[in-house]
Amino acid sequence: MTACFAQAISYDIKNLQYTESYSEMADGFSVMVNSVTALLSQEECRTLQYLCTDLFNNSCVEDLRGALLDFAKRNQTCQPQAGDALLMELMFRLKRFDILKKVLGTNRQQVEVILQKGSVLSDYRVLMADVSDNLAEEDLQTLKFLLNSTLPKERVKKDTSFLDVVVELEKLDEVSCDKLDLVENLFRNIRRMDLVKRIQAYQNKGQNVPCAAPKVPKQNCSRYVCRQFAPNPVRQPQCFALKIKNLKLSVPETGTQHEQTGVEEYQMNPERKGVCVLIDCVGCDGELLNQTFKSLGFMVIFHSHLCPKETQKVLEDLARHRHLQGVSSFICCLISRGTDIRLLANDTHRPGIKLEDLKQIFNPVQCPMLSGKPKLFFTQIYQTSEVMYDECLETDGPLSCYAENAQGIPVSADVLWNICITEEKLLECSGHRSVYLQALRSALLRGHERRMHILDVMTEVNKVVYNHNQENPGKTYKPQLSHTLRKKLYI
Repeated sequence: MTACFAQAISYDIKNLQYTESYSEMADGFSVMVNSVTALLSQEECRTLQYLCTDLFNNSCVEDLRGALLDFAKRNQTCQPQAGDALLMELMFRLKRFDILKKVLGTNRQQVEVILQKGSVLSDYRVLMADVSDNLAEEDLQTLKFLLNSTLPKERVKKDTSFLDVVVELEKLDEVSCDKLDLVENLFRNIRRMDLVKRIQAYQNKGQNVPCAAPKVPKQNCSRYVCRQFAPNPVRQPQCFALKIKNLKLSVPETGTQHEQTGVEEYQMNPERKGVCVLIDCVGCDGELLNQTFKSLGFMVIFHSHLCPKETQKVLEDLARHRHLQGVSSFICCLISRGTDIRLLANDTHRPGIKLEDLKQIFNPVQCPMLSGKPKLFFTQIYQTSEVMYDECLETDGPLSCYAENAQGIPVSADVLWNICITEEKLLECSGHRSVYLQALRSALLRGHERRMHILDVMTEVNKVVYNHNQENPGKTYKPQLSHTLRKKLYI
């Protein structure tokens, strides 16, 4: 009894000593946390919360101090210095080397040596935080605009940093530690190739390896299912014979040969070649054009299945966006049901939008940032006969094509307008692809390689379409070309 009693007392004393020791360490760590958090700005605290998301049970907690203390407590038994190691790495990642020295009693070089042996934080979150720190405000605004079709506008408006955007994308399962294609494409579109290389380096480093979990504590990063663009299934009833119509090729509005000597060229900056907005309201060929213009060096904004109001809103918002100030050219591609003069988008029971009105959205009066720059419109219309309105009811017309702005430049100057009309019933054919758009893609890529003037490129498109119509009289396409280009244009 005496031996057992003595043993019990000894155990209690050791346990009490451990408890007192832990209490002292906890108090010391608490003081350290208070000192550190008091020196951080609000933005730095938000970055710190993001970096620790995986450590704080995958949630950015508002009580930062409490979360850090809880982390140290949970890891005290197996790793007594886990809290100190986390604080040192966090200050290193935030580049607060002054706090490392004054509060934590170490320096940058010593922490670098420690991190070479292993990191507490997720490599993925460190990368996102570092990228956010290197992203200019102008680039951030452009990224937010490009994500209009992915993130709800009310959320995007509240985002003040790239990390805010990443958090929203993570909630939608669009971005994760092993899913960065969307982020890479966004940086590629805004010509930040330095950031593209960093994303690729991270992906190559972790190729064929599961998401790296933070070492303290061991947690797995969730894997997400990749979402890819895919056109809607094409209806597959029997193709009906289409009424044969004559091919109409209009003469350029300039009325002169485009191979004039001594004609000045439009200046194209390879780094900021231009913006291409692509709206596919049919569900075929949109992704083809998306890849085509990306390969040509354009920043592509891709929307699908919009209604007329949404289509107009997207274009009007783009016309006011300051990113257009620095680009060399603008391209608009539309694929939709419609009539000779109207775009119906995905609503064939309402008047839709006048094609001429869409063109005028980007004239020098409405969009001065594109004044003097080439503006190219490529439109594939699938003509519908089920028009449920009277076109004569609407009397408001577009701005005059010959109105002038303060610089005396005609409103419609520097425009190439190429529209191709075919029958809506072609969409019922199994695996349908637009002959016009296929020809446009091939001609643009070939013209880029050979440095062909854009009007020569369009001549190649017309040849392909004409030959197709000769061989397929029941499936004709009617391309119409007009332009007011004042200089030679090489894409």
